[in-house]
Amino acid sequence: MLDALDPAATALAASGLDAAVVAAEAGAERTAAMPPRLGRSSYLGDRALGHPDPGAQAVAVWLRAVRDALKSRSS
Repeated sequence: MLDALDPAATALAASGLDAAVVAAEAGAERTAAMPPRLGRSSYLGDRALGHPDPGAQAVAVWLRAVRDALKSRSS
């Protein structure tokens, strides 16, 4: 999850919520090349390679949902 949260937080502070969503999605995608060390994916070992971390993907989904909800309220 931190692989998506950290770049999202940095982007949020610098550029706003839209940039945070993009950064979280990119961070989640980068996890596909990382061998899992913690969490449930660690049980899969190298079989998880090529698949983004589900927790990191969840962070991106949550941020996208927050952004969309805030945009719809302001319309």
